[in-house]
Amino acid sequence: MQMKPIITLCVAFLIPTSAHAQPVRFMLHGNMSHELPTEEYLQFVEEARPDILVMGVFDQRLYSLTSPAAKSKKPPLDPGEHLAKWKAVADRLHKKNIRLIGQMELFVVSDQPKEIDDMTGWFGFHDKHWSAKLLGARPTKSFRDLLTHSVMPEHLKEDKTALCGCRVNTKAVLGCVNNPHWREVQKRMVKAAIEHGVDGFLTNRNFFEHCDCPHCQEAFRSWLSARFSADELKTRFGITNLPTHVFACVTGNHRTHDPIPDGFQLEKMRFVKDHVREFFEDIYIKHGRGLKKDLFVGQWNHMAYFDELHLDKGHLPPSTRTNLAHALADERWSVPANLWGRGEDLLWYCNWGTTQNTILAKEYAGDTVLYGLYLRAMARGKAYVINKYDFYRPRVLMAEAAALGYATNAIATPWQHEEDRAVVLRYFRFLREHADLYTDTQRVAEVGLVFPRRAIHAGDASPLEYTEAAGRMLIREHLLFDMIPDDLLSGTSLDGFRTLIIAAPEYLDKSEMAVLHKFTQRGGKLIWTPVREDDRVRPGAMSADAKRLHARATALPGQTLRIDNARTELEPLRKQFVQASWSQARAPWTVEMHAYRQEAKKRWIVHLVNYNHKENAPGKSVSAREAPIEAAPVEVRLNLAADTKVRRVRCLSPDGSESKEISFRIDAGQVRFTRPEFLVYGICVVEE
Repeated sequence: MQMKPIITLCVAFLIPTSAHAQPVRFMLHGNMSHELPTEEYLQFVEEARPDILVMGVFDQRLYSLTSPAAKSKKPPLDPGEHLAKWKAVADRLHKKNIRLIGQMELFVVSDQPKEIDDMTGWFGFHDKHWSAKLLGARPTKSFRDLLTHSVMPEHLKEDKTALCGCRVNTKAVLGCVNNPHWREVQKRMVKAAIEHGVDGFLTNRNFFEHCDCPHCQEAFRSWLSARFSADELKTRFGITNLPTHVFACVTGNHRTHDPIPDGFQLEKMRFVKDHVREFFEDIYIKHGRGLKKDLFVGQWNHMAYFDELHLDKGHLPPSTRTNLAHALADERWSVPANLWGRGEDLLWYCNWGTTQNTILAKEYAGDTVLYGLYLRAMARGKAYVINKYDFYRPRVLMAEAAALGYATNAIATPWQHEEDRAVVLRYFRFLREHADLYTDTQRVAEVGLVFPRRAIHAGDASPLEYTEAAGRMLIREHLLFDMIPDDLLSGTSLDGFRTLIIAAPEYLDKSEMAVLHKFTQRGGKLIWTPVREDDRVRPGAMSADAKRLHARATALPGQTLRIDNARTELEPLRKQFVQASWSQARAPWTVEMHAYRQEAKKRWIVHLVNYNHKENAPGKSVSAREAPIEAAPVEVRLNLAADTKVRRVRCLSPDGSESKEISFRIDAGQVRFTRPEFLVYGICVVEE
């Protein structure tokens, strides 16, 4: 049975957003410091006309400059005068309908603990130079009343182990997520920035590590009381009297591969992740939008789910496989879908630069497809972006974002060289002139790759290996697929999907299993990776919570194919997709394909991105060193609904060629055509 290609559309939750929210398709990122833009950069921004410019810091980093270190060559900065200069920048940007989005640290007060003893930086500002004119009366007498307890510098041993015995992953001094005084200070800084023309905020380093302060103790007791009975607390965590129990700490991070966190540590992290979310919503959504109804808000978060070659060597220690430490790097780990990103205007995720360039010898394209599809599914219609720190490939950076439907350019847009400016402006101009190709689109997908959020939230990240490997196979075979988070299965239309690949079906609940039964009953096919059966297990440790949930696993519907090793047994999986009845492209692995449907305009948009280039090429500009190698013609076949008549197929590109019609034919329910050569980004429009 041949099914028409479809579009996955997740049901959106009713969550608060900013009044008169405007879409974000074009963005630029200026810096992550207090420094004002130069005149040359402002002129570039005005010519590029992004929807938003993310630039400047308006948090404790700005105010710390009031009291610089003794050895600093920089003179003290007057925060009032500096904010007035930013106000002039914001006013200028507003004349071009560009919104200024400032950056805010949620918790990191200082990366220099020695400033405490010197009473410089934020600590000196707070205790000696507080500006009541800008921030109102100081909420508390000493900066020490704002901070986490167990990781105060004087409490740390030389091996960076906190009093609670937990390993500390950063030397940063943090404000406490549960401390009302720190929350009030953040609100004051938000108010001051808004009063000086800032249109919104992107919060940075939204992580929280360890604390044993009274605020955290009481908040964690309330959390446990709401979630567990007295018997469960005693049986699972050894807590016999919750009201009097003293916790060594609460903790929000785990970035070591071994050992796997126990059930109680996982519960602490769930608590902290939820309270970070609540902290953000209270300050930036409730308070911030109370001051400015259309305030733009978002978080800068991180994903390490698909570190295919394990290239990250800085944020996580080297590992031979993707495991729970990678999953826990997500600041929103464990946050349920109905609260995930609630009220935000832009979903920003960074993957720490593991996809910033190619490694052609290892057939690695440095693409963000899996990251992008997962984030798109979670965004459910909101603007989103993957920050890949791609300092080297401006064309690919913009082409990939456009093809995946996310905002461009997150960071590192080259502009200083004339040739780089020309490339960036040409792509921006192309995307703006053809905006109708990117609006009201739905992704075409014949295969659904189900992402194992439920397993990861239970403490079992072993399915990630299979999800990633299956995803890479689908990309390599140029198949049309989409990502479906498993906890959104019940709200996702599966009409038109022919096959679903599921990495951890044993964690699905009854409603999701019912969805799969209906899918198989109408002819859909399921492919899954193995559940744990005694000695037959997926590689990677499983938490106690995960084992408890796994024991409740129910029977799976419609068994068709079982894969026991994601790295060595992909050939049986690939063979499931060799039939000519799939929508597909015939192209080298360095070319990747995406397709969308515009139902109202009765057309399909096929995007082709070419990642092939000359590595380590010379050149004075970044664009010259990108050195793309032109892609040969690409054969495309796209499944059509019955009785569909195609009027024409045309192709276009921002790389110099004009839009032109090309020949096509209809064969076995498919439209087939060959897209001529293109440099980096080629589009085909199939019109009924």
